[in-house]
Amino acid sequence: MKILFVANYMWDIYIFRGGLLKALIADGHEVVAAAPDNGRIDMEKAIPGLKSVSITLNKRGINPVEDMKLTYDLYKLYKKEKPDIIFHYTIKPNIYGTIAARMAKKKSVAILTGLGYSFVKGGLISKVAIALYRFSLKFSKEIWVLNSDDKETLIENKIGNREKVFILPGEGTDCERFRPLSMERKDSKTIFLMVARAFFDKGFREYEEAARILRKKYGDKVEFQFLGALGGEAVSGITEEYMNKLQEEKVINYLGTVDYPENVIKEIDCLVLPSYREGISKVLMEGAAMERPIIATNVTGCKEIVDDGENGYLVNVRDSRDLAEKIEKFIHLSKEEREGMGKKGREKILKEFDEKIIIDIYRDKISKLIEGEKDGA
Repeated sequence: MKILFVANYMWDIYIFRGGLLKALIADGHEVVAAAPDNGRIDMEKAIPGLKSVSITLNKRGINPVEDMKLTYDLYKLYKKEKPDIIFHYTIKPNIYGTIAARMAKKKSVAILTGLGYSFVKGGLISKVAIALYRFSLKFSKEIWVLNSDDKETLIENKIGNREKVFILPGEGTDCERFRPLSMERKDSKTIFLMVARAFFDKGFREYEEAARILRKKYGDKVEFQFLGALGGEAVSGITEEYMNKLQEEKVINYLGTVDYPENVIKEIDCLVLPSYREGISKVLMEGAAMERPIIATNVTGCKEIVDDGENGYLVNVRDSRDLAEKIEKFIHLSKEEREGMGKKGREKILKEFDEKIIIDIYRDKISKLIEGEKDGA
């Protein structure tokens, strides 16, 4: 059968679902990925047997004419490709792609990998998103979320019922790629790493403030690194100018972006993510899979991965002092205690979040949605 995946970025499809796409192709399915393509990766070369289609999509735009055009373009794509089922990710594909799939009489599944902090905290943007989701997602066969809190939020807002909203336990981690690797550095400092897009709602401010507290106390014995794309001029985004200032002050060592984060993670002692909310944090899963202890906020999408005191520590959201205290607690752990945390982390990922588990869920769902329903879209 033909399976179509639609998202905001082609690169995101690759890093979050590359293993899934490869597995479905190996199963004999015809797989198509549709998303804006900035040239960062040649999908058809990276995943042999895949067909990639570049589409035009303004992720943050709120122009209704633009969104109507997106709906029509996706409708034409679906009529041309004739997929048996379509998986939509991120807000615009979920909303306008689901409507287009209905128009084209194609089955679709809406996957909300995270509701986002703005959705949950309310306000005009949240109200608009809820209204659009409520209208469009009634046309999807199922709605998938990555945690129980998001499921309850959707049900409370009348966006699907308990039978329609399914919890996918994360998007999986490639535990063969993200495996324990030997640290090559020989210095005695303790290195912490935050991996995220550079936005304040990812907890960047708290990470910066904790770094300032501990750099003042421990000097060069500790280092705080940041890996990920800058937020630029976006609302709540960290600019290049601001990051350069932190580097000059030796508060944070900015590493830019890389295609192989495992080569960075293997050289650090602890992974930190003070995010305000996640779907299910992929980077925390990757770090834990590499036997690195993790420190994260006690919020949806992070708390599912951290067993407090076992494979890392949970901290209060928006609390830089609590974050600094937990980081300092880690600093004083022995080598054996750190290694024990790391091993427990990998055990948890293998048991609950291995990519193979997620791939099997997709296989089962695809079979039930296609083979079990012969009554059209």
